[in-house]
Amino acid sequence: MNISNTSFSSQVLRIAIISFAVLYLCNYFMQLPALHYIGSALLLYIISQSIFRLPKVNRRVVSGLFIVGAGLLLWSGAEPLLWIKALMKNANLVTLFICVPMMSMPFFYEDYQSELKVVAQTRMQNLLSFCLLVFVSTHILGVLISVGAAVIIYELMLPNARLYKAEDTFLATLIRSYCSSGFWSPAWASILVVTSQMNIEWLRLIPIGLAGTLLYLTLDMATIAYKIKKEPGRYPRLKAEEGTRVHWKKIYTMLLLAGLLIAMIIIASIVTPWDLMVIIPLVSIIFPILCAVFQKHIPAYKDGMVKYYKQSLFKVQSEVALFTAAGFLGKALELSGVGQMLPSLIPDWLSRYPALLIAVIMSILIIPSLVGVHPVVTGTALVSAIIPASIGLDTMTFALAVITGWLLTILLSPFSATSLITSGLTGKTSWSISLGINGKFGLLCIVIFSLIISFVGPML
Repeated sequence: MNISNTSFSSQVLRIAIISFAVLYLCNYFMQLPALHYIGSALLLYIISQSIFRLPKVNRRVVSGLFIVGAGLLLWSGAEPLLWIKALMKNANLVTLFICVPMMSMPFFYEDYQSELKVVAQTRMQNLLSFCLLVFVSTHILGVLISVGAAVIIYELMLPNARLYKAEDTFLATLIRSYCSSGFWSPAWASILVVTSQMNIEWLRLIPIGLAGTLLYLTLDMATIAYKIKKEPGRYPRLKAEEGTRVHWKKIYTMLLLAGLLIAMIIIASIVTPWDLMVIIPLVSIIFPILCAVFQKHIPAYKDGMVKYYKQSLFKVQSEVALFTAAGFLGKALELSGVGQMLPSLIPDWLSRYPALLIAVIMSILIIPSLVGVHPVVTGTALVSAIIPASIGLDTMTFALAVITGWLLTILLSPFSATSLITSGLTGKTSWSISLGINGKFGLLCIVIFSLIISFVGPML
């Protein structure tokens, strides 16, 4: 059903989405049952309106999750309060994805992105160094603004990639580098699911995630270096246009903003007892205002909020529906006892081979995604239902297996938002974007990371 995003019902839906997020954040501190019930009613309304606006595949997935979850709750004889509890299971994730688009606004108050293009022309003149710039830039932006980073870097760097005659290589690195932010970015659902449901502090994951990113970067650069060595005459060196220079002030300002944003989240998580999934939405709201005031960009802030209201709130419906449905099913699995059967799907003998077991966990996330099942569904179910010790793993090893498998799922799934958005930008099929250019790399990552996590995980 195609419903205009300017219709009256769409305006009401936007207001309901904003109201839900504000209500959830307020009730985190007030803890009033009445507000909890009002929030559940708002969420139910949002889902009932959003489901008709979803793409066909997502609509089927969301509907299927709710139907299966409802069946399990009926079978287990769950009371009405438990139904509400299941509906609100992922309310924190829903709130986060409603608020997080605001986080990126300060990075558009000035034209920082064009300076990245100039840096490529003047400082990164061969393909390997160019791809390194693409990786680092996309990774940093990916941590801050999620999948929007891939769109920005694609638009900025594509002309340079064409000069190298390396569009496919550029595209592969672009997607890989965005997915690398999944190792530690608090905007990724995998990090939030792991930190909230496994009681692992986000700060503890940062150095581990950065180490994982470095290894992932090394693998990407190694594959590019091999390609260059194989065809040494194919990729020309670039020469900067005469008079072109980098305005480093904008680059430093962008890096400072990124550092301040991450610092705000870290400091708040240290000095307050607040949950990370409350801190991030609050920072997403406050940070753009502070930047607008101190940088004197109030008009740009207003324009950003108009764009957020008109575009972001309309686009976020898919995440709201998907995360709510996944949480509903996850809670239903828990309440019905069916979730406890998931560990039995993993053969006992695998516990004797940790690396193989970790590869199987990653595969449980990846394989269903090839037919459209989002890792939110499988990942939430795994983390909710499996006690790591029951399959012979310690908590951190299991968490790293889920985090790595999740980001590789986004890399390899033709139905992930990353693949679909990139497909729309390039005109290529999502299958060629995902498995086509990243299939071998993904398989290599499964092997390497399974081995390393099996050795390093127990020591962390």
